[in-house]
Amino acid sequence: MSRSTFSAGVAFALVALAWSAATPAQQARGVNPADIDSRFDVIVKQVNLDPDGSARSLTFKYDHKLGSEWGLNFELPAYSRLAVPGLTRTGNGDLFARARWIVPHGAWTSGASFETVLPVASKDELGTGRYQFNVGALAVRAFSPSFLTAGVVKQSTSFGGDSARPKISNTEVRLVPVFILPAGWAVTGELRQTWEHETNFRWQRAEATLNKQFDLHWAGSLSLGRDYGDRPDRGAVSVAVKYFF
Repeated sequence: MSRSTFSAGVAFALVALAWSAATPAQQARGVNPADIDSRFDVIVKQVNLDPDGSARSLTFKYDHKLGSEWGLNFELPAYSRLAVPGLTRTGNGDLFARARWIVPHGAWTSGASFETVLPVASKDELGTGRYQFNVGALAVRAFSPSFLTAGVVKQSTSFGGDSARPKISNTEVRLVPVFILPAGWAVTGELRQTWEHETNFRWQRAEATLNKQFDLHWAGSLSLGRDYGDRPDRGAVSVAVKYFF
């Protein structure tokens, strides 16, 4: 674990404990992949690239609840910095816009997502250069009030954009266990398998996230993860602050 990762974890834990002592306990919000909320997230992330280099980003994310079954989501890496030997690029990334449809069925919840990606990155290295239309399917099973598991399948496909840039055709499968803990805490995990059909590359991601609901509106999270396989990295850390409307 890098010094920056350890420092971020200590800072998050201290803030969470201090806030917990000062405010009434709230159940963690937004940790269930089937939840539809209106909220604003600020996410800071660093990825240590393999064999050398780093990628940093500051991302703004907005979710808008349209009703009990529909929601919209917009996500923009407003600041990205890629640094590898012989190359450094700084700017913004591509813009993601999503619609989500969720339907409960007792202990089960199913859903679908529809995503477009606009290639608005200010530097070629910070985006794909391709328009995308991506679709996904979701199934969530609540085993108890404190434990649930989600399965997600997503297909990403490019169309148009810069013809000199690689086409995109990726399939990913995700397994997301969620543990709801007392006093506003929650732990989520993620195991992800991605197939990149244009190159026949395959890679995996393992990630764990500690979530804390500070009060009715404010929450935070700390995530640690790593990619393996054909596109490995040397570990990633992200810290998010969330405001629920």
